[in-house]
Amino acid sequence: MIKRIIARLDIKNNFLVKGMHLEGLRILGYPEFFAKKYFEENIDEIIFQDVVASLYKRNQLSSLTNKISKNIFVPITVGGGIRNINDIKETLVNGADRVSINTAAVNDKKFIKESVKVFGSSTITITIESLKVGEKYKVYTDSGRTETNINVFEWIKEVQDMGVGEIILTSINNEGTGKGFDLNLYEKASKICNISLLAHGGTRNSEDIYKLFVNADIDGVVIASAFHFNYYKELLNKKEILLQGSTNFLVNQDFKNIFFFGVKDLKKYLKSKNINIR
Repeated sequence: MIKRIIARLDIKNNFLVKGMHLEGLRILGYPEFFAKKYFEENIDEIIFQDVVASLYKRNQLSSLTNKISKNIFVPITVGGGIRNINDIKETLVNGADRVSINTAAVNDKKFIKESVKVFGSSTITITIESLKVGEKYKVYTDSGRTETNINVFEWIKEVQDMGVGEIILTSINNEGTGKGFDLNLYEKASKICNISLLAHGGTRNSEDIYKLFVNADIDGVVIASAFHFNYYKELLNKKEILLQGSTNFLVNQDFKNIFFFGVKDLKKYLKSKNINIR
């Protein structure tokens, strides 16, 4: 099986942002420049996630996706605020290949079934935000803000039975921390998941990804911070950013505990370890 290397761009008000545990978002630049760079570096796919869409009950990524998809030619998944069939239609018309649904899927299971029926399994991805509480993994929605008390593994079984084509499983505990992947989570999930399963949250270095692929039957890895911090100095000055509270990180350049690597370097490393990638 060919493993996929996927870049995730979290977007708020048309800025690329990044936080930790899906919180504390800091502006890193403009998503169009990062997306183009990842395409040039041979990324396999890109995910655009509106991280405040469900909170404000809207999705603002259509115009951005439309603009970016004209210049990059890799599969694009768009998530955040997808609540109905019309939202999916608009997202696809504006250049996305797939949509990712989380909050609306939990709130209305009929919506999942209808989406699969109308657009096909390959178009519908379910994002599952998992938080480990004690020894249990629970599903959260609204970019990690809302607890559902749903067991992650039961939810995986349920959504795959509804016919979706793919699951993106995010570890809230590890996301943005660079602590490495929660291998226990992904090993357990991969044993019960019969569809494509992607892992997101915790990457610090190439070895983390190698360990993930060796220890769990994962189809691909979704990477945000490690890629963004590798390229953001190069891409920061391409367009002036109005300085505000969340941009202080760019000015101060506080690089303590920052972890980063490039797409090409990662693929070279994985190939040296005999991992089957593009």
